[in-house]
Formats: sequence, C-alpha cells, structure tokens
Amino acid sequence: MTSGGRSYYFDLISGKARGVFADVLRAVLWVLSLGYLACIAIRNARFRLFRGAARRASRPVISVGNITTGGTGKTPMTAWIAQRLAASDRVVGILTRGYRGRPVRFSDESREDAASQWRIESDEAALLTRLCPKAIVIIEPDRVAGAERAASRGADVLVLDDGFQHRRLARDLDLVLIDATAAFGFGYALPRGLLREPLRSLRRAGLIILTRSDLVSDEKRRRLVEAIQRMSGGRPVIAARHRIPGFADVKGRPVGEVDARAMQAVLFAGLGHFEPFRESIERLGATVVAAYQYPDHHDYSDEEISQLTDVCAQLDANALITTEKDAVKLVGRWPEGPVPLLTAQLAIEFDASDADVLGRALDDAMAVKRA
Repeated sequence: MTSGGRSYYFDLISGKARGVFADVLRAVLWVLSLGYLACIAIRNARFRLFRGAARRASRPVISVGNITTGGTGKTPMTAWIAQRLAASDRVVGILTRGYRGRPVRFSDESREDAASQWRIESDEAALLTRLCPKAIVIIEPDRVAGAERAASRGADVLVLDDGFQHRRLARDLDLVLIDATAAFGFGYALPRGLLREPLRSLRRAGLIILTRSDLVSDEKRRRLVEAIQRMSGGRPVIAARHRIPGFADVKGRPVGEVDARAMQAVLFAGLGHFEPFRESIERLGATVVAAYQYPDHHDYSDEEISQLTDVCAQLDANALITTEKDAVKLVGRWPEGPVPLLTAQLAIEFDASDADVLGRALDDAMAVKRA
C-alpha cells in the first residue's frame, strides 16, 4: 500500500541508492534541475526588475509558504494565523489555490471522476474551513482574483496559503516555513532534490519559522538556525513545534480522553514527510504495528479503505490513525467497524518569546497603509 516509486525516488535524491544506475539517474535529474532553475531565475528576475509585475491587494496580505516540496506545516500554520487574527475581531480571508491549481468541473457523465478530483483538490481548503469556521476560504488558482473575491465578501486581511512562490499577488509579510527534520531538500532543486527555488531566495522572507524543531537535537537546531540566517542575509528565525493535543473522529468531532499508551495502532497518511507523523504518534506512547505512506494529496479508493480495515483485523490493532487532511476526504466513505478511525489533531506551538516575535510581525503587516 505504500508507494514504491516514491520511496526509491527519495533514496535516489538523498544518496541512499547506490550503484552505476543510481548515479546515472542522479546525473539526469541534475541536468533537468538546471532547466528548472533557469525558469525560476527568469521568473524571479521579472518580479525583481518590474515593479508592476506584482499586484497589490486592497487588504493586507500575509503569505505562508516554504522553499521545499513536502509538508512543512503550512496548513496548521495558516490556521494558527487565521485564528489569531480572528481573535482580534478581524475578518480573515484564506486564499488557497487548490492542489495542482485548477478548477473542478462537474458533469453528469463524469460525476464520479469529478467527485474524486474534488476530494484531492480541496482537502486543504476543507480542513481550513473546519479549523477556521469564521474565515472566508477561497479556492482560486489566480491569487489576485481570489484576493478580490475575499475582499468583496468582507475580508479585511488575507492569508495566502502556500504563497512564497506565487508572487503575482504582493504581500505585506512573507512567512517561510522550514522543516527541521528535512531542512534544505537534499541541497538540490527539483527534480534532483526538493528545493522549489534556490536557498538565496530566503532573502525575500520577512520571518522564517523552523517547524518540528523539537524533533532534532539542540545542537542540530542551533546549526540550522545559523545556516538559515547566513543564507537569508540575517532574516529573523523562530522555532515552532508540532503537537497532537488530542484525537477526533472522521468528521472532526473530538473523541474525548484517549489513552495513546494502550493503542496498537495502524497509521496511514498521504504526506510529503511521513516519518515525523509516525514519530509524533509514537511519542504519545502508542505502539505502531503497521504504517502506510501514500502520495501527498492521495484520494483513497474503496479497495484501499477495505485493505486498511483488513490489516487491523489481521494484526489485532485497536486503532486506525490518520491526519486531519486525509480525514476530510473520507467523510461519508469510511465504514463502521470494530476498530475506530481516529484523526490526529495537529497544533502549532511556540515558546512565548517566539510567539511575541511572530505577533509583532503580524501587527506590523496589518499596520501597512494601503495606497
């Protein structure tokens, strides 16, 4: 049930895969990455040289993004910011482009396929709606048009989900997330590594957030902060932790007190970085008897759902655990059974001093005067 191709790809770009064949593949990927970097350089030069290339919205814009592919915690960070702003009586508009950035169209002939596509495209938007019920969530590949729609519906501040590389909409604060457990994408741009653009692009950031900082040693965290500040030209860096405060059912309803130490659990998720999810569950005291990684934004088939429930019976597991992003695609599809499907609720935490730094950065962005 795991993706063997994806596993080999990570072994390949990380250098774990050995041999002449692996060396040749890495060389081919490196050549392809040069073309990718050329395109990125041209795009960035356009926005650097032509002031009119980026459109300014009528509302303050706060971007949450990253510099590598895979999960760095953008969605829970976006939710944290939206919840904080809403607590200050702001009407928050969350702009997300949807997975792959394309609209979903329904027709009678392709309704089943469109429903499947909708589950994939809107998983993050559905989760943000669940986590931030007061926010106006807009799914729109055109970020400028999405900003106009959110403003027309009453939003007075806009939070741009996964916005660092989508520069046509100007922003008042660029927050860039870096996962401490996989910081620099193996040092290469796509497809040779996981970097979406060169590390020097971190100089565009207003504030850099080192996520999952508690999953690395103090020494490694110190060295990461030093390296990030050097690459970014001294941009401020704060640390964040991912915490699981509890569990919910597939519809997001809290299930009350759960003793993780009594769990014999089967895990599954479609994540860019799966191991931190597994480690977080194990840190709660659960025993993981099986774990299945699917591609990011995976849409689960009926057969895969059946396989997962069968595995629980075979291994005498007493819990199935997945992520909130996966659960929103399983509402109305997960069968009743003796083993409950639990959703691990995810929260972002900061030390008080780091939370103050982020709070001041948000306040400064909100104070920017509009033309």
